[in-house]
Amino acid sequence: MNIYIRALGFSEMTSESEEEFIKLGIEESLKEKFVVHHEALNRGVIIFRLSNSTGLYVFGRYDGKEFKYEYYHPFVVGTRVITNEELVVERHLDKESYEVGCDELKTGVTLIFYLQNVMDYLDYLYDGGELKVDNFNPDVRNSVAKQAIRHKKVALAGLSLGGLILLPTAKNKKAKISAEEEKKRKNLIQAAKKGDEDAIESLTIEDMDKYNELSHRIVKEDIFTIVDSTFMPCGVECDQYSVIGEIMEIKTEENIYTGETMYIMLLDCNDLFITTVINKKHLMGEPEIGRRFKGQIWLQGNVKFKS
Repeated sequence: MNIYIRALGFSEMTSESEEEFIKLGIEESLKEKFVVHHEALNRGVIIFRLSNSTGLYVFGRYDGKEFKYEYYHPFVVGTRVITNEELVVERHLDKESYEVGCDELKTGVTLIFYLQNVMDYLDYLYDGGELKVDNFNPDVRNSVAKQAIRHKKVALAGLSLGGLILLPTAKNKKAKISAEEEKKRKNLIQAAKKGDEDAIESLTIEDMDKYNELSHRIVKEDIFTIVDSTFMPCGVECDQYSVIGEIMEIKTEENIYTGETMYIMLLDCNDLFITTVINKKHLMGEPEIGRRFKGQIWLQGNVKFKS
């Protein structure tokens, strides 16, 4: 069972009930013809909605006219996009699902996330002219797929199984980074990636100054009053992150099958905007705009291949 289905209002879901629910959902979708069928690749996908912003992505292949279920994953729709220089998509070994790595321009962080829109990616590869369906060879596909895809926007989303609400920090207006300083830092990061030694030295000195300042403050202050937001890899799964982010937007939605309530929050984590969903039962505290969310998320992304 995909444990992150609990974030979407299935807190009591078991493996047995999950199997029955997915089977019922596939039958209803096939009956109503809610299936995207890529005939050339012999694959299909069902988007099984649970609320306005959440659902299950059910992926399978066709055996003749019969839909053969392979796997599913829960999702929440991302509402903000980020820009990146390039991204690389790699297929998982055991199924037709993908991880994406991209360099985020503002922070210079390399993000790894689970690809939501698999069918759009397959359309991009095969229908976009980069590969021909007649040459559906795994070696050819893998060599093409590992090439960098440039200048595509990404809407990030996160699913959380537990978290807590922190009070906001008192922000110093003078400490706010200006647009000019932000642009300067972005240029330094880009130059450092290309091997510019002066840029690397400047960034290193800046990091050392911050470290020294924090070392003095941590003696007398609580860590969560100093660190406003964080975004760090967590655990052995490459798309799992531990985050602290300011809540910029928030809404509640109800799972139409279980009636359980979900919080859907837009988090600002180090200038990364991530639409995050969590079951109300799994959140400690009362979320409000301006407060902060602390927890672990499964990072997903919808890549705008057609943009």
